[in-house]
Amino acid sequence: MNALVFPLQGLTIVVCLAALLHLQFGRTGIVNFGVVGFSGLGMYTTGILVVNYAVPFGLALLIATALTGVVAFLLGLLILNLDNEAVLVATLAFSTIVLYLVTTESWLTQGVVGLGTVPRPFEVGDTATSQLVFLLVLVALAAALLLYAARLQHAPYGRLLFSIQDNETLSRSLGKPTFRHKLVFFTVTCAAMGAIGALDASVNQFLVPRLLTADLTFVVWIALVLGGRKRVLGPVLGTLLTVGLFDIVIEQYVDVPREFAQQLPNVQLMLFGLTLMLVILFRPQGLLGERRRKAQGNPQVESRKKVKA
Repeated sequence: MNALVFPLQGLTIVVCLAALLHLQFGRTGIVNFGVVGFSGLGMYTTGILVVNYAVPFGLALLIATALTGVVAFLLGLLILNLDNEAVLVATLAFSTIVLYLVTTESWLTQGVVGLGTVPRPFEVGDTATSQLVFLLVLVALAAALLLYAARLQHAPYGRLLFSIQDNETLSRSLGKPTFRHKLVFFTVTCAAMGAIGALDASVNQFLVPRLLTADLTFVVWIALVLGGRKRVLGPVLGTLLTVGLFDIVIEQYVDVPREFAQQLPNVQLMLFGLTLMLVILFRPQGLLGERRRKAQGNPQVESRKKVKA
């Protein structure tokens, strides 16, 4: 059981990030490809404060969350009035900037040498018990995010967010301050990503730049799209079929030959990409969404067939 705690913690972190992306993209239509940038900012801010300056973990988590929210607010002011392609590129560029700064500013982040050790937020009994309790806290946090997403679906504010996604121009014409709502929602959800990253710093304990590569963003997006971006349980199903299948089932229970073990991450990403393409082609709404309906024939052709009959 102890060997499963760490990968389960990582899986729960991905569920939390996918749930937040579900709120951004599935509810509001914000194409955020900087997930790892916001979570990484919270992760390294927490690590720097705790390791370098001996700040208590709880206070460091609050500072990291606030800082991520401020950065998201400033970024949102610049990009949220642009089209989806521009938002995608801007958020992806932001995550690249965070990775670059973490790698180069070694006086603060220790660069490729690594920053650590980040302690757990609390100690309950021995190490194994603390790890298990921490896992339960992460599961409770993921459940709270999913419950909020479910309640938002039927709330007036949730319907407003849906209207912004479906037809922002129409919503704006009805007097709704769509940009302000998008900015506030983007700021809050990105700040939450920073908080999740702060907790992830305690999961990894030793922070290195490779934790901030775009792989995490791609995994979160694939999990969300695979499960269903508009479904509350889509992040859970998608994460189980991606991270759960590879990081837990295959790595823990499948005897992979040593010569192929090093290639497993590359194979994993290729299979994720192939799965994503198949889902987009045949189930664009995800596994929990509706199937693609067959395109109706040309009405003129159908009428001619009826006349000939």
